[in-house]
Amino acid sequence: MKGNSHTGKITPSKENYLKVMLELSSEEGIRSTDIASALGISKASVSSMMNVLREAGYVTKEKYGAVSLTENGRKAAADIKRRYELLKKFLHDILGVEAAIAAEDACRMEHLISPETADQIDRQLEKLSE
Repeated sequence: MKGNSHTGKITPSKENYLKVMLELSSEEGIRSTDIASALGISKASVSSMMNVLREAGYVTKEKYGAVSLTENGRKAAADIKRRYELLKKFLHDILGVEAAIAAEDACRMEHLISPETADQIDRQLEKLSE
């Protein structure tokens, strides 16, 4: 999986929602209360962002039901999660940063790096594991 598969500018806040939603995904969809709990925010904030993400084509939402990622939403979330995992692994395994700090830093950095940088980190990690 290479590069950005989603189009348009996506904010770090939207990326965090998508990543959490990917982690919470199930056949029944995702409940707003679970998203709110995972992000430590109000259900009202989740509801507001779900409307934004729906308009952007990242989620589908029933009026009083669960939320689901669209194909675009799933691709964007997978890309975000990939960048996070690559950064966390690089910081911890290669640079020796303590695991909790590596996870925090990766969470902040995942929003900033280019697809090219993520791909290069991936290649370097693969070379080092051979």
